[in-house]
Formats: sequence, structure tokens, C-alpha cells
Amino acid sequence: MSDSTQPSDEVADPNEGEGEPISGWGRFAAGATGFALAGAGAVAVFVTDNQAGSVALVLGGIIFLLMFVSGNPLLSLGHGDTQMRFATRRKRVIQEAEEAPPHEARGALQALSTMDPLASRDDSFVRISGRVYERLVYAELLRLFPDFSVKEAAGYGGMQFDMVIATPDHHAIAVELKMLQNSASTKLVHEFAGMLAASVMGGLLISNQRLTRSAEFALLRVQENGNKVSFVQWRDENDSEALKSAVLGLLREVGYGSTGSR
Repeated sequence: MSDSTQPSDEVADPNEGEGEPISGWGRFAAGATGFALAGAGAVAVFVTDNQAGSVALVLGGIIFLLMFVSGNPLLSLGHGDTQMRFATRRKRVIQEAEEAPPHEARGALQALSTMDPLASRDDSFVRISGRVYERLVYAELLRLFPDFSVKEAAGYGGMQFDMVIATPDHHAIAVELKMLQNSASTKLVHEFAGMLAASVMGGLLISNQRLTRSAEFALLRVQENGNKVSFVQWRDENDSEALKSAVLGLLREVGYGSTGSR
């Protein structure tokens, strides 16, 4: 899978924000302080005219509560472009996600990005997130089609694809995966259709994001021109029925089932 996730131009140092976790007593103290500040701020909102001070108390309480929940010390705090950053063990989480089973890795990366928003700018995080997404899709295709052959990084018809799905009677479709931060563009549709232009096989483009409106029209035009190309958005198992339908629909287009096969 080509890496299609676009990180911000301002990339944080992967080692920035590393630090030792807060001790048990430290977390207890942070939690107690957080509840006290947040409670005082909430009361102050109603009994004083100093709204700025009240908001500051609430914000301070939230910060200490986040430290209590995450177990990580606060490095810095700001507004606007300045982010509140925690000393998470970002590198370790990313490394462990690379080796973990895909569902566990997905959960770990989601938790990391929630507690450490700057992680999404880390090149390693972007790369591993894409790889985890590929592993999740691969595992789901194996589950949905136990009687089919699903090969990763497979060549077919002189082209290299992220995956190739083949039936027992040798009908096959190519699969390309795109993990994106924004909607899938017209350019992606045209590039994928171009890869399949000289092939008789069908092709399925899978992304965690939906197509833009213009990309939907581009895909329709490509299909009207006779190209056996389709798209499906897959984010998690809730989208698996759509994934299954898209795969079977393309396989039927290339002849699967026409002679009584399943």
C-alpha cells in the first residue's frame, strides 16, 4: 500500500515528549487536584463575575485529570497553534503496535492519538497506521472469503497490487488500499483505473475515507467506459458487509459464478 496519509508540514521530533510515567501517588495527587480545581471553577462560574478566572480553574482541573487518566506528566500547554503535549512513550507504543495483532495495534494507536495529538504528525505513526490498516483489511478479507485465495503484495498481469483475491475457478480482482486523512480524490480514481487499463481483471479501491463528490463522478465515468473498477469505504467491521458485496460484485463482473461456481 502506497502511503497516502498526508502528515502536517510541521513534524514533531519523535523523541520530543518522551518521559517517565507519573508514580501511583503522583497520579492520585493529580486526580485530587484536578477534581478540586474543576469543581471550584464550576462553582465560580455561577457565583463570581470573573469568568476568565473561572475558565482557568476548569481548564487547570481538566489538565490534572488528564494527567491522572494517562499517567503521563504534562510538558507544555498553550492555545491556538500551541498544543498541550504529554510525555507519552510514543516510540514504544508505535513499536509495539508494529508487532501486535492488528486489532490490538489499532486500539493502541487510537489511544495514543487521543492522549498525544502530536503523534499523528510522527512519520513512524503514519507509516505503522497504514500498515495496521492493511493488516486489518487483509484479516477481514480472509474471514469473509475463507474459500478464496487472498495474497498480499501480489503481482498480476505484469502489475503489482497491494492484494489479489482469486477464486478457486481462477477469477481474480486486484485490490489497492489507501489510508487517508481526507476524502479520496479524483486523482486516486484515475491512477487506479490507469493501473488496470491494460488488464482484463477487475479492481477494488479500498479506503478508510469516502470519495469526494467529484471522485464519485470520475468513478462512474470510468465504469461507463467499460473499466471493471469499484470503490468501498472500510473503516472497521461495521463496513464489512459493504466490503463483501463490493468484492463479489467485481468477481461476478469478471465471470465468477457464470458457470455455476459459488
